Parts: sequence; C-alpha cells; structure tokens
Amino acid sequence: MKRKKSVRTAGSSGRRSRSLEARLKERIGREGPLSYEAFTGAVLYDERQGYYRKGKQEGRDYSTSPEIHSLFGRTIGRYIEKVCDLMGVSSATVLELGGASGRLASHIVSAFRRLHLESYLILEKGREKREGRVRWIKDLESLPAIDGFTFVVANEFFDALPFRKVINRQGTLEEIYVGWEDGFFERSGPPTAALSAFLERYPLFLHEGQVSEVTTAARPLVRAVSRIAKEGCLLVFDYGYHQADIAAGRFFEGSALGYKRRRIRSDFFKGLGAMDITHHVNFDHLRGLLEDEGWRSEGEIEQYRFLCNAGLLEGLAGLEPGERMRAKWLINPEGLGAMVSVLGFSKGLSLPMPGLGRPS
Repeated sequence: MKRKKSVRTAGSSGRRSRSLEARLKERIGREGPLSYEAFTGAVLYDERQGYYRKGKQEGRDYSTSPEIHSLFGRTIGRYIEKVCDLMGVSSATVLELGGASGRLASHIVSAFRRLHLESYLILEKGREKREGRVRWIKDLESLPAIDGFTFVVANEFFDALPFRKVINRQGTLEEIYVGWEDGFFERSGPPTAALSAFLERYPLFLHEGQVSEVTTAARPLVRAVSRIAKEGCLLVFDYGYHQADIAAGRFFEGSALGYKRRRIRSDFFKGLGAMDITHHVNFDHLRGLLEDEGWRSEGEIEQYRFLCNAGLLEGLAGLEPGERMRAKWLINPEGLGAMVSVLGFSKGLSLPMPGLGRPS
C-alpha cells in the first residue's frame, strides 16, 4: 500500500476522545490499517464513546427538518394516511430508521385522523424502551416480519451510516484506509473483498484522482428492512447524488464532512466521538440495493416540492407569522428544501405513490 498522507491528532482533544483514540490506535496495531467503514463505525457508533451511542443528540451540532418545525412530521403523517386511503388500507405499522428522541414520531402520529396505527417502531442506538404505541429498538435482527401494511420513513439516516472511501489511481479503484504513525493518516491500497463484491454489483466510475464514499453498510440494513416489510412504502429524505454528478466532477475529493457546534469540520481525526461525520448518499447505489430486494422505485423529487405536494402549504396558513417563517425553511428552494431529496419506493402495491412522479 502507498502512504497517502499523514495527519497528526490534536493533543488536547479531551479525556474521552483520547480514550477512543487510544483504543483505535491499539486496534490498528493489532489489525493493521482500518477501512474507513471500521473507523467511522467506531467514531460514530462505539457503544461507550461513539457520537451516536445514545442516538442523535438533537440540536447540538446540526438541525434536521423535524427540529425546524413540527409541520414537517405532520405533513408526512397526512401523506401516510393519504397513501393508506388510496391503497384501501385502514391500519398500518410505521418503521422509522434513526428516529432519535421520537420527535418526528410524535409529529407524524399526531396527524393521523382515520388510520389505525398498529405500532410505531424506531430503530435507534441507545436504550430500548416503549412509550405508548412507540417502541425503540436497537436492531432489526430479532424483529419478526410485520403482518399488513408497513410505512418506512428514513430521514437523514443513510448519510449517517459508516462508509468506505475509494480513489481512482491510474484507472484502478483503490480503497483508502486509516493507519497510525504518531497520528492518524490515510493510505490507499487494494480494496477489501467485501468492497470489491459490492462494486461489482453496484459499479462506481471516478475520474483520475477522484475520491468517493461507498456505503456498503446500507446493504445489510436494506435486507433487514425488506425481510420485515413485506408490503408497503418507503420514504427516504437525504442528501445525495447520482453517477452523472460524479462524472461532472461534483465532490471530487469526496462528500464527507464533520459537524461540531454547527460548524463544518474537515479534519475527522480531531475530537473523536464528539463530532458528527456525515456523507452524501449515492442514490444509484441505494436504488439498486432496494430494487434487488423487491422494492419498486416511485420517483425522486426535492424536499420542498414533495412537501408542497403533500399539503404543507395548507398547514402554513394556520401558523402565527413567526412560526410560519421558521416552517418555511423546510421548503426554501435555495436552502434545505432543495438540498434534501425525497425518494419513494413501494413493495407489493398495485398503485403508484402520489406526489413523487414515477421514473421513466
């Protein structure tokens, strides 16, 4: 492997960060350089010191749509009920991927008027618990297949998964690893067997020297969700791109970013466990993963267009002026409203999902 670059860690990153740093250093000493998936998996999801060890810490380092205004969740709730009405379904189970404190769940459920909610499941790190019909679960492996209609919601979930990094060197994709030598550094080399198998099924084409993330961690999650949800819909709200964007040179050095105290951080090796690390989702890969598990793509649209189609404007009319201004950030076409895309998928349904536009 060729050594790519070396970046020393800060010496004053705090006791908790040094402890995670020490354990990663020891692991590298035992196993050799780690894949970025292993590194970000530890930094984000380590049970003792990972950033998401207790689920998302709302409002700390960044805000998502449910935190901006409850109208986001209420609009999704009305949309779910509308879809169920169209399908002739009177009851459903909702599965939310990465639902944190349950804020979005409470907003969605509050919008139901006719729909009978069988249960609301939230997949999230932290302690498993139950509040009324809402149940938090740590994994999907022990969950049996759901009888009846299931509506899956994934709001900024896939961009928070651990990821691998690759680079095109002289026409060959090499994997980027994290090593240690008086500090963390990156080096590139042959891809692991797992990454090679993934890219054989879901190709990626990069320019010479271009870097990209590959979210192989999405594959087992998609399979688990697909095993549980035999019939229903999936809504994905996330930041992402397509192969055509990569071909045009977008994200030439990769899309991964760190967020801490509402500021973007580019050095992932500082403050381990105290900073969120996120990346844009390869929507072509995600679509391929879902279609391989029997899901049908129903379309892709900007968040602001989807929410307007789903009736958010009607909800705006009933808000006080100050609240209305805040809620409008959800549909700002020059900000969050256009930065986040909405992808719809269905499984076992005869009718299309409304508000998305079926792909040609």
